Amino acid sequence: MRQTATYLAILAVLVAALPGCATTDSTLGGHQGAAIGAGTGAVGGAVIGGLVGGKKGAVAGGLLGALAGGLIGNYYDEKEKTLAETRRAHAEYTPAKGTRLRIEKVKAGPTPVRPGGTVGIDITYAVLTPTEGVLVPVRETREILFDGSKVGEASLSIEREGGTWRSVVPITIPADAKRGNYRVLASVEYGGGGKDVKETSFAVQP
Repeated sequence: MRQTATYLAILAVLVAALPGCATTDSTLGGHQGAAIGAGTGAVGGAVIGGLVGGKKGAVAGGLLGALAGGLIGNYYDEKEKTLAETRRAHAEYTPAKGTRLRIEKVKAGPTPVRPGGTVGIDITYAVLTPTEGVLVPVRETREILFDGSKVGEASLSIEREGGTWRSVVPITIPADAKRGNYRVLASVEYGGGGKDVKETSFAVQP
């Protein structure tokens, strides 16, 4: 598999009311990133470091309300399938349909997660293009809601080659986070039109 080292410029767009915010630079597997928020965290084996085939992108996000004081961590991704393999998995697709995005799986884990722990929001999606070698501008968005209100968002704009991609954004839960169930709305959007959305959830418990 061809691998291209990619550097992501991580941009924190944090809510002004958040206290004690910090940014920590790190490099892992040829991928430069930053942790956004207060403190640091990791998803352990759930996240995969290194970038394959992506060109450039920036993560922006913030946490507030029930998750104020938490952290949006380093962004990780990998290319799981080639375009040919992805087309075989989506037999309904034909090149005449142009570029299409399809979310295959969304999960948040581990769940339940304790206050102070870290949950990874994982999206696997297909980028279907008429030809090889086409770079598609994609926007990934992860929204977190609690009791009907948005308490967090992490978004990324990046160029993707055709194929199946998996990306993970870890969220470190603040020690004083409200207990209960959190909804996650994950979406991928193609700059030329077309959007796919799926939902998952996680629970914060003592």
